[in-house]
Amino acid sequence: MFPPAKIVTGSLELREFGPQDETPIAAFLAAGDRTALPPVCPATAAELPGWLAETVHRHRLDGGGVHLVMLESSTGEIVGSIGLRDTDWEAGSCEIGYMVRADRRGRGYATEAARAVGCWALTEGGMRRVQLHARTGNVASLRAAEKAGFQHEGTLRMAEWEDEAAHDLAVLSMIVTDLEAAGTAR
Repeated sequence: MFPPAKIVTGSLELREFGPQDETPIAAFLAAGDRTALPPVCPATAAELPGWLAETVHRHRLDGGGVHLVMLESSTGEIVGSIGLRDTDWEAGSCEIGYMVRADRRGRGYATEAARAVGCWALTEGGMRRVQLHARTGNVASLRAAEKAGFQHEGTLRMAEWEDEAAHDLAVLSMIVTDLEAAGTAR
């Protein structure tokens, strides 16, 4: 089980999604904009109350991962989401993923959030390894991960099938010794 997460960085507050997020998420769904939402977010506003009140928390409590909202500290506005999934407690590893609203990209939010959540997972979260998979052509995501301190490990060739095509995935990771080398371990 992951502990509750509330992480405050220079320009972001990262916390678990909750009932207070229903109205802005419903507005995103109504506008057809899922860019700030995790892939597991319900597709309709009618499903949001149950997801926000129970499903999000059960995922953390069951040890599967966490779904965190990225809030801009100065405005409290949702700018994206970040989460941990595919947790293997025996190996001490999980995968990180993030999404930033299209109109908020290029401001360093993904880098800031990935660094903070990666560090949290490796300290308070009890992980030894946090990994990230991104399409090799997703230059912005790869750049954000590298700036956040994730190290490029290699490429999984033809590892993802989407839109009737196979895609290569870059593999990056952050491990406990990376934090120690950077002087950010607790």
